[in-house]
Amino acid sequence: MKNKTILLLFYLTVSALMLLNVCLYTSAKMSFAGYWSDRVIFWIWLLATPVVVICFWKIIWTKIYFWLLLTGLILSVLPMALPFFGIFLSGTGRGRLNHFSIENNIRVQTVAYGIMGRPRLQIVKDGLLFDKVLLEDVDEVNKNDSTWLEFRNAANAKFISQSDTSITIKYFFEKDTLQTEHVLKEKTSFNY
Repeated sequence: MKNKTILLLFYLTVSALMLLNVCLYTSAKMSFAGYWSDRVIFWIWLLATPVVVICFWKIIWTKIYFWLLLTGLILSVLPMALPFFGIFLSGTGRGRLNHFSIENNIRVQTVAYGIMGRPRLQIVKDGLLFDKVLLEDVDEVNKNDSTWLEFRNAANAKFISQSDTSITIKYFFEKDTLQTEHVLKEKTSFNY
């Protein structure tokens, strides 16, 4: 009985951490520190769910929970499996196409968490407990009138400068370099 209580408390804690992460990301574009931390929490929850369902199967709320999860999975596959692939690409890390850690605990990454959407450039400020997405923008930049470069094809990135409203990064491509000033949507203090 004591082991079941510990298992249930552990599962509820992991579930609460997942919900906190989702709420923080949707409301403030923040997630737990490190790219893999929220994915590890997701996989722990995913692996613990069958164990909890089997251990507590005789309780009516467990059966309701199981059928809600199964129904949610089926419904996510029906509309061309878009939500399913979003969860898969995010949960496995396959949605991150490239990333560079640059100065001042800033990470530049290109992500594609949907099979129908275009990749997105993210500039993320690494924090002690939480990471903050400072900018999410299109994955391409116009070099001149006829040349477009995609950030996902960059071989490297180098920090140049920053202000409260922008950050300048130099991108190195196979045969080209490009210095880009990214204007942030809101004034940001880089020193949190």
